[in-house]
Amino acid sequence: MQRPWLKLTSRRIGMLLVLLGFVWGCTLIHLTLTRTDQSDGGEALRKKILTMSREYVKEVAKRAESSPDGLLEAPDEPAAGYGFDMKKGFAVLLDDMLKRLDKLEARFNKLDSHSVNEDKEDAPVSIKSNLEGVVHPESCEIPNAPEFPHCGGKMEWMKGFWTSDPCYADYGVDGSTCSFLVYLSEIESWCPPLPWRKNFTSTASEEPGEMASLQEDSDPLLRMLSSDKSLLWIKMRVERMWPQWVEAANSLASSLANRKKKRILIHLGLLSKEAEWHFGEKAFDGGPLGELVQWSDIIASVYILGHDLDLSFTKESLKSKLEFDSQKNKGGCPIKGKPPADIIYIDILGLAQIKKTLGMAGIQHYACYFRVVDSFGTEPEFNFRPYAKQRSRKSPWGGWNFNPLQFFTMFPHSPDNSFMGFVVEQHLNKTEIQDIQKIKREHQALVYGKNDYMWAGSGNLMNNIRKHFQIHATVAKNNDDQQQLENVPSFINNHGVLPSEQLYDLLKRTKLFVGLGFPYEGPAPLEAIASGCVFLNPKFVQPKSRLNTKFFEGKPTFRQLTSQHPYVEVFVGKPHVYTVDIDDAESVEAALTEIKNSKVDPYLPYEFTAEGMLQRVSTYIQKHDFCSPHTWPPESALQVRLSGNGQSCKQACQDQGLICEPSYFPLLNNKDAMEKNGIKCNSMDDMMEIYAPSKNDGTGACSVQSERLLYSCVGQDPDYQRICPCRDFIHGQVALCHDCL
Repeated sequence: MQRPWLKLTSRRIGMLLVLLGFVWGCTLIHLTLTRTDQSDGGEALRKKILTMSREYVKEVAKRAESSPDGLLEAPDEPAAGYGFDMKKGFAVLLDDMLKRLDKLEARFNKLDSHSVNEDKEDAPVSIKSNLEGVVHPESCEIPNAPEFPHCGGKMEWMKGFWTSDPCYADYGVDGSTCSFLVYLSEIESWCPPLPWRKNFTSTASEEPGEMASLQEDSDPLLRMLSSDKSLLWIKMRVERMWPQWVEAANSLASSLANRKKKRILIHLGLLSKEAEWHFGEKAFDGGPLGELVQWSDIIASVYILGHDLDLSFTKESLKSKLEFDSQKNKGGCPIKGKPPADIIYIDILGLAQIKKTLGMAGIQHYACYFRVVDSFGTEPEFNFRPYAKQRSRKSPWGGWNFNPLQFFTMFPHSPDNSFMGFVVEQHLNKTEIQDIQKIKREHQALVYGKNDYMWAGSGNLMNNIRKHFQIHATVAKNNDDQQQLENVPSFINNHGVLPSEQLYDLLKRTKLFVGLGFPYEGPAPLEAIASGCVFLNPKFVQPKSRLNTKFFEGKPTFRQLTSQHPYVEVFVGKPHVYTVDIDDAESVEAALTEIKNSKVDPYLPYEFTAEGMLQRVSTYIQKHDFCSPHTWPPESALQVRLSGNGQSCKQACQDQGLICEPSYFPLLNNKDAMEKNGIKCNSMDDMMEIYAPSKNDGTGACSVQSERLLYSCVGQDPDYQRICPCRDFIHGQVALCHDCL
């Protein structure tokens, strides 16, 4: 028996015809819009179809509204509200149709206005589904751009794997070569900008924003730093040094004009309760201060330079600030929409917290905004996860797949990372500097070792020094009982941990500052040198590295330390620094005699002054851009050198009085650039090794780098000569070239 609601009626037949007519209309619109005929008649016809389609849908909606039960009749015994729900549903459907027509019309208008300005001989264009409103040729060729050497390889990857992550389709990738190129040039920056996309870029042109101006009032910053006791040491340093910051900023005022104001988030993972390191609390009891010094100075620099500063030091606050719409931002593609900050200063612990709370998607979404404060640095072979895994470069601190220049170090260890540095606090006024020799009328030595364990095995050294100097120390004591210190000789005048003011007063009256071999690369030796002391820097006969020293185990670097403080050994030297083997009594005696009879003035490299740091940090903020292809420093500073066999680019450039600049590697990573610089190649091949680009001197074969994250200044191989991008640098400001400012 036929069911009543399946009975064929005139109304149902009419409804069916209406739906068929609508489908026909949409099909006709699609066919018309994808036609390549650009004649005036075709344009008029398409406009007419849009108008008629709009009127058609409105008429259907009107008829649906006038029908008591919508276009469909209800069953013989309808459920309550059935007709209302059907009518409401159809009204929503038709309203959506109208909105879609609005979008079609907008896209048509965009196409129309673009076509008017097109040269008539240009290739025909059509609308595709890769990014809304994009117009591109019917076929696209992979551009041959030497400065984008990985474009072809990434195109091949996209062809095979673009469906592996839904985020590519969300960005408009549809499987066509053109959509791949648009994505790789505008979203991930692997390919050069496309000429035919100049008016249809997916990222809106950057609008002129607010300009930064110096902020000399420290009260808002100090209130921000009063929010938690873990920030107390940082607050005290910022407050104490504020006059130095203001003086430095005013000195640079003319060069700090016309700067864009940035939104900068600073997260101190090492101070978070989750880290359980208690850096802030231990700072007053002999705990490590190097990291706190650096973070203090980064915060002060960003603030006084006039940027919008947001501070975070808990996992919860970081998560709330970086929380992203997981539905809108699926997979591992760059984040859509405006990021929460233009720059995010963070440490490795902070990155681990993001990974734990937001997953690797959170790391990937914000990857290009990170500036990782990393005291000892991260070398490319530890940073690029697939290579590190393949070569067993194990490190709990590595594998982030960032541009290695996004890691900011305490000292200029390696050109592969960026040098952030810190400010050495200066406590001598001009009068005291002039009278420094009168102040240091005592032959007094102060030992650099604030924990008892650091003194182990130092007995012979102390006996040699006591012949020439009265020895003082600032070793942390558990209580007032001196006998608690097992390794500190009884003849040492130990003051315990001193407040900053008393410590610097002690340094003013000290002539010799003695290193014990540990801690490595701390700020104290520079502070002593700035106070007029001479630093006795322990030389390591066997350089220390992750291969032979427990402290460096797991650190993502193979860097070898030739002394307790390589920076002052290389960049300062005599008469301020004597680097000697402290186990060689004869060498120690000769150095002590020479130091005792010398007159040394205070000295501080410009890059460790407040002015030097402000200049460097401001330049980084304005010039560093890891979210787009951007060559900085300027190409004018590039000087190409060919290293010796087995020599790194770091060493090859250094031998010429230059510094290796990894930002230039893409400019040299092709045959044309090599031949232009006098490097003849019998053959070319691709290589995913830290010593490419390079040349095999034996075979004459040249190799180009196939993975941009493996560009390395420190990479070397005994069979290869490195092709090295060098640059000059400002004396006392190694991070910047003469054309950088």
